[in-house]
Amino acid sequence: MTVGPVRRDPETAEFFDAAARGVFLIRRCGRCGTATEPQSRTCPSCGSPDLRPQEASGGASVVSWTVAHGRPADGPAVRTVLAIAELDEGPWWWSQVTDADPDTMHEGQRLLIDFARSGEHEAVPVFRLADAPRR
Repeated sequence: MTVGPVRRDPETAEFFDAAARGVFLIRRCGRCGTATEPQSRTCPSCGSPDLRPQEASGGASVVSWTVAHGRPADGPAVRTVLAIAELDEGPWWWSQVTDADPDTMHEGQRLLIDFARSGEHEAVPVFRLADAPRR
């Protein structure tokens, strides 16, 4: 499964600009310090709208995963691993795990944020196994 195209808008421009540089942005509350997902509009702990972008470390651990089965019109069946992972900063993020063997995935497995691009579209965050070489 390849990463599909996404569209930027004024609210996502900063996130996609960072992704193009290989940086994954989360948000941190300026009032209480809680880290939250990039798409959050208010802090889940205190409700403050004062969320500031912060570069994430890039590490995560698998919470859960599933396998999407597909068959392209011009090729063999494909199994794509999709994972929910807890970022080292605390928030959860879900994405594709590139080059993962679904039969060897396990809870707690270490992942790293990487980025994939579909043609000339925006770079989007994906996971790779922590022990896999960067593409």
